[in-house]
Amino acid sequence: MIESWLFVLAVIAVLMIPGPTNALIASSAHQQGIAKTSLFIPAKLLGYFYTINLWALLIHLCSPVWPNFIHILHVCSAIYVGWLAFNLWKTSDLEKHNQHHRSIRPRQLFFSTFKNPKALLFAAGILPIETWSNPANFVLVFALFSLVLLPAVVFWMFFGRAILSGQSRQIKADLLYKGSAMLLIMCMLPVVVRFF
Repeated sequence: MIESWLFVLAVIAVLMIPGPTNALIASSAHQQGIAKTSLFIPAKLLGYFYTINLWALLIHLCSPVWPNFIHILHVCSAIYVGWLAFNLWKTSDLEKHNQHHRSIRPRQLFFSTFKNPKALLFAAGILPIETWSNPANFVLVFALFSLVLLPAVVFWMFFGRAILSGQSRQIKADLLYKGSAMLLIMCMLPVVVRFF
C-alpha cells in the first residue's frame, strides 16, 4: 500500500499552478463557454496519463543501466519547481495566451498536456514509487489523480474565465500567479525533502 498520502498536496499544487494547459482551459472557457470546455477534461486527463506513464517507463528502463538517472531527474525536477515559482512570481501572461489561441480543440489540449514538463514532476518524484508496483496501487493513485484533476480544471474554467472577461476586479491574474507560486513552494516542500 502507499506509505504516505502527502503526495496529494503536491499533486494539487502542481495541477493548480498556471501553465500552458491551464491557460488553454481558461481561454477555452472564456471563448467557447463552460459547457464546451468541460468536454476537454478527458483530453487533459489522457495527456497526463500517457506522458506520466511514459516517463515512469523510461525511469524503470534506465534505472538498472544508469542508477543515477533518477537522481538527475530529481535534481532537474527541483530546479524546474524553483524556476517555475520564480517565473510565476514575476509574470502573468494569461491575457496574452488568450489572444494567441482563438479556437481551442481537444487535440490541442491533449498535446499541450502531453508535452507539459509537469508530467516529469509527477513521474519522477510526486507520485509514490509504489504506484507501479502492483495494479491496485496504480488504479488507486490514478483514480485519486483524476479526482484532484477535476476540481483543478473546474477552477481554471470558472476563475480563468472571470479574469479574462474582467468580472473579477479584486483578483487579477498577477495576484493569482503570485499566490500560485507560494502554494507551489509550500506544497512541494515534502516532495523536495523526500528527494534529498
